[in-house]
Formats: sequence, structure tokens, C-alpha cells
Amino acid sequence: MLSRQTLKIFMTITNVLFFIIAGVMLGIGIWIAVDKIFISDIIGTDLFNAGAYLMIICGAVLILISIWGCLSTVQMKRMYIMIYFVAVLVSFIMLIGAGIMAAAFQGEIKSTMLTSMRATLQTYYGADGTRADTITRSWDETQTLLRCCAVEDRDYRLYRESWYYKTQIEQGVQRGEIKYVPASCCVYTERYQQYVNLHTCQRATHMAPGSDTDRGNNPALYYTGCYQAAVNFVQGNAEVLVGMGFGFSVILICGMVFSILLYRRITYDFTPVSTRER
Repeated sequence: MLSRQTLKIFMTITNVLFFIIAGVMLGIGIWIAVDKIFISDIIGTDLFNAGAYLMIICGAVLILISIWGCLSTVQMKRMYIMIYFVAVLVSFIMLIGAGIMAAAFQGEIKSTMLTSMRATLQTYYGADGTRADTITRSWDETQTLLRCCAVEDRDYRLYRESWYYKTQIEQGVQRGEIKYVPASCCVYTERYQQYVNLHTCQRATHMAPGSDTDRGNNPALYYTGCYQAAVNFVQGNAEVLVGMGFGFSVILICGMVFSILLYRRITYDFTPVSTRER
């Protein structure tokens, strides 16, 4: 059986790692809630918001658990250690459950997201009203951030079904002056802090976006849809997310194992020698 001092060292290391990962989770949750919450407006669901707030809550709770683990290690009280073990066990079960639910509902979530994105663009983009203004800004921010246009790839014609386009038609804007897509759909160069060609991007009629066919290629227009851009972004960071999840699971398991060993060590140390020999 490992000595009490050795187990205390292992428990401390585990809880420090526990604290760091929980802090990262809390930080990411706050960053998403503060900086990327606008994305929830265009997908028409609170799922994105809920995920961000869930990360914040889980991160905060796990930080408290790690602090409790350090306190338990210092105090060396069996009741404290047992409470710590139960808390870590519940966290581990919830982590596994969340992973299973995410995998099970992945297809449904994607389908709902795709449908909602099309609906918000067609119904609210360029329309009047507070909610419409919010969704319009959210679409512009998303397209600028992800360098995409509309929902699916080469889906720029979807804007012709939006109030952005319909309003121009109602106002009698001439064909050569119609803006078929918003500026956020146009290629922007960070180096020069300007659009490649805003006029060609928005008003070209001999090719996208004004042409009724897909002939030609407009170098000033984003062809990637925002749905696919979002999927690519997630997949591009999937290895990091999986790695973090795996590492977190290992730390939780280590926390449970070391807490059990420490609990047994304390029980053994406080058991009379005469009783041990029996």
C-alpha cells in the first residue's frame, strides 16, 4: 500500500490539473457567451447559448470540486474524501452521458440548424424591427468571421428570397445597381484592410451573384456556405476537443482512484495494530 505522503502528492497533482482544465473550460464558456453568442440568433435556437452557459456552470463547479479535493488532502478527513469521490464520480458519469447524447442527436442537431439558418435569413435579413435588426447583424458578423455567404455552398441566391433583396425591388432599384448579396459576403483582405472588389461582389450580373447560372467565378465573393464553414471549423478543432475530453476523463478517473486509496490509507493508519493483525 502506498504511503500517506505519496498519495497526498498524487492527489494534489491530480487536483491541480483538475483545476487548470476546469479553468480553461470556464474561460472558453465565458468567451463564447460574450463574443460568439450572436451565432445563436441565426440558427434560431438557444442550443448555442445553452452550451456556453453549461460550460461556464460546469467549469465553476469543477473548480470548486478541485479546491475541495485539495482541502480534503490537507485535512485528511475520511468524510471530506468520500464527498470528493462522490462529486468526481457524478462529474464523470455526466461527462459520459453528455458525450453519448451529443453523438446520438448529432444528425438531428445538424438538420435543425440547417433549416433554422435558412429560415432566419429568408424571414429576417434586411427586414424592419428589432429582432430583424439583431438577426441581420448576427448574419453579417458570422459571414465576416467565417468568411462565408448564406447557408450552403454557392447558396448566394438565397438572398433573393430575403427582405434585403425584396426591399430593393420594391424601391425600383435598377438591375445594374441591385446589391444581390450584403458586403459581409464579399472577400475581405486583412492585410490591406479592404474588400477585393465590393462592386463586383455585390452587383455583378454576368456571373455570380447576379447571374441566373453558375457560369464564371467571382473572385470577390465567398462561395462557401456558413453552415459548411461552421462544420469545417468544428471539425478542424475536433482533435483538440477530443484530446481535452480524453485528458479530462483520465484526470477524473485518477481522482477517484487516488481518493479511494487515500481513504483506505487513512482507515488503515487509524486502525489499532491489534485489529489489523486479525
